[in-house]
Amino acid sequence: MVNIPNVITIIRAVLVPVFITALHYKNFKIALIVFLVAAVSDAVDGFLARKLKQITMVGTIIDPLADKALIDSGFVVLSFTHKIIPAWLTILVLSRDTIIIVGGWLLTVLGKIEKIKPILLGKLTSFSQFSTIFFTLLYLNFHSFYLELFLKFLYPFTGGMTAISGISYILKGYREIENG
Repeated sequence: MVNIPNVITIIRAVLVPVFITALHYKNFKIALIVFLVAAVSDAVDGFLARKLKQITMVGTIIDPLADKALIDSGFVVLSFTHKIIPAWLTILVLSRDTIIIVGGWLLTVLGKIEKIKPILLGKLTSFSQFSTIFFTLLYLNFHSFYLELFLKFLYPFTGGMTAISGISYILKGYREIENG
């Protein structure tokens, strides 16, 4: 279904290759701008979908996929191309996302759930991951000592949030199987 929130989500998905390209070519200012536009669009499309009562099945599928594509690509390029985000953190983020996607698909196929609902800890983890990319991009643009110091604390914090929320989703999936 074509509606304003879904169009915004599709635009965010289209911005992912632009973001990756800007990162790859070390155009960190453009990468930061594209990332900010994509992050704001994530908040706007969800707000509009609820406010206009335009929540669709298509939107509930492509919105989290666009988010994961943006975040995961940012982690991969900033880790493995530019070596700024620690590789262990990127591997943790990708592993958690894989577990959530495969687990959600499996629960859906088994008929245990109809719709995957994010938990509060998952939303906080996503915010932490968005913040990690944002502050890393700020650092790459401004090379501030304070940003570098902040990132030394943010990376392990995001790693902890990612691990705990991943375990929470595994336990939630296990309960769905047990109760179904």
